[in-house]
Amino acid sequence: MTVRGADTAPFSLRRRLLGFLLAPLLLLMGASVVSDYREGLGVANAAYDYALFSTAQAVAARLDPDPPSRTGAAVRADTIDRIFYALIDSDGTLISGDRRLAALADSSGPGNPSYRFEMLGDLPVRVATYRHRMEESTRPVIVVVAETIHKREMAATRAMFATLWIDGLLIVLSMGAVFFGVRYALKPLDFLSQRIQHRAVDDLRPVSEEGTPSETRALVNAINRLLNNLRDAGLAQQTFISSAAHQLRTPIAGLQTQLELAAGSMSGEPLERIQSMQESARRLAHLTKQMLALARSSADAHPADEMQPVLLNELLEAAASDFIDLALGKNIDLGFEIKAAVASGFRWMLRELLANLIDNSLRYTPDNGRVTVRCGTAPEGFPFIEVEDNGPGIPEDSRERVLDRFVRLDEQSVDGSGLGLSIVKEVAVRHRATISLQKASGSSGLLVRVAFPIPEPVAQSAPAAP
Repeated sequence: MTVRGADTAPFSLRRRLLGFLLAPLLLLMGASVVSDYREGLGVANAAYDYALFSTAQAVAARLDPDPPSRTGAAVRADTIDRIFYALIDSDGTLISGDRRLAALADSSGPGNPSYRFEMLGDLPVRVATYRHRMEESTRPVIVVVAETIHKREMAATRAMFATLWIDGLLIVLSMGAVFFGVRYALKPLDFLSQRIQHRAVDDLRPVSEEGTPSETRALVNAINRLLNNLRDAGLAQQTFISSAAHQLRTPIAGLQTQLELAAGSMSGEPLERIQSMQESARRLAHLTKQMLALARSSADAHPADEMQPVLLNELLEAAASDFIDLALGKNIDLGFEIKAAVASGFRWMLRELLANLIDNSLRYTPDNGRVTVRCGTAPEGFPFIEVEDNGPGIPEDSRERVLDRFVRLDEQSVDGSGLGLSIVKEVAVRHRATISLQKASGSSGLLVRVAFPIPEPVAQSAPAAP
């Protein structure tokens, strides 16, 4: 059993491209959100710092009237933020306000006022330190004002969300453009895949590079090399089968000749044994011929680009003389109803198909029976071959099974190998034809019809064969 590792699991090239392209866009969106938030926070800080400085100036202007009893009280409180203040003398003495702000004063800063974020107890605040010089004194007074930062954060969040939908829309549009762009860019690969997928199993012609992008040329060339190797292997197999057929026929024919000569000089029990050997040799010759025909007609034994128009009526005329002796030996009325018909295919394969159909009917039709062979073109436009007999027929539930190899419904009554109809099936598959086994028109018998595809010039205007 082969265990498939994680590194060999199939992956989608389309998903890979989308992932590689969309991941940076999502990262860019995240960076944009952070940047927008910081930008909004900076704008909010600038605006609220100005308001905080105004508050510090107001506190400085009210130095004289403010009584010390208001120390620690908030200058202003609203529903969102609180503002605290402290007045500190130049020597660090708290004049009034919140004592905790004395430790947060930044009187050495370069600006006036100077700003920074600090913690007032457990509250994050923005602290402004303002050095104020009163008119009646040359000593400066330090005004420290602290404000909680809720409004600043809310303003920054509003600014971020104000631009977030625009960033989101741009990302969605970019993702859509990437998605459809990738789909369009990979269309040539889909087209190439469909061209290969819709090929018949025996179509070993090279794949055309027309319409394929340059990135796939190496893949197409590799596929064509593989198809060429398969063609060479098929031709080699075909050559071997042809040589084997020739080599097998010669000794078998010699064996039959020697047995005939020996039978002419014997009588009694030795003659019966020789005649039994003659029958076995005849069956061996027939079986060998059918097995070689079956091997030659298989999809992997012959390339599929050599089909030519074949006149079915000429095939039937040639077959009439081949089976007349067998029909006369059983006193069977062998008739031919021939009409002009053309099918695309291999002539030798169609000859094997017809020969096996006729041979099968003659073998199973009893003496003094009737076999009729027909060809023509149906009203729908497809060419066909029919062989009808008045033999025992085949039960309807067994008609599909008899097309398999070495299947015989009656092993004793008729001498055969069970390969005749399987050869017919193999040839029909090679020619994309359909086989139907039906009850004959009489009280008994079998009708075998092989319907071929409509030839190309006709197929454009006629309905397809059933």
